[in-house]
Amino acid sequence: MKKYLIFGGGVVTGIVLTILFAVVVTLRSSNNGVTMFDEPGEAVKEKSFEVFQVIEDNAALARGESVYGAVYLLINNEGKYYYDNEVIEVPSGKVARQIGRYQYQTKSEFGKTVPIIEIMDK
Repeated sequence: MKKYLIFGGGVVTGIVLTILFAVVVTLRSSNNGVTMFDEPGEAVKEKSFEVFQVIEDNAALARGESVYGAVYLLINNEGKYYYDNEVIEVPSGKVARQIGRYQYQTKSEFGKTVPIIEIMDK
């Protein structure tokens, strides 16, 4: 009888651990690679960005204006829709600030991490 109780306890423990593992994996992957900061971070020196891939209606991957400009995930919470090859200028009196980071995989299966930026008042 004792053997059956130990075996049953092992089966139940295995099921519980499997469910806990599944929950943890689901929670960790549910942020879609986005990590937001509590407060806006550093200002980005770039004054314009060219969109090369729209992620969502209000989010796009964009390259800075310089020849080898860095890649950013540009967020717009004002209802503006982005499109490919659009050039986004930072208006005077505003600044692009880092508000988080975005991790994704390229088509070549390389992992990338880029700053998430938003254009906001200085």
